[in-house]
Amino acid sequence: MEVPAGIAAQAALTRQAISLEMVKQAASMEQQLASILEQAISNVPVSSSRGATLNMQA
Repeated sequence: MEVPAGIAAQAALTRQAISLEMVKQAASMEQQLASILEQAISNVPVSSSRGATLNMQA
């Protein structure tokens, strides 16, 4: 049994819309994670001696 072309096209558009929404949601989650990490980094106390020198032989 073959599906009419209009129904097949509508199903394809629906699948495409769902896929696009999933990509948008993943991007939003990644942006939120980046924001959380940025906040965590900004809350780390700064040491006057740690990281001031670089051992190039390490």
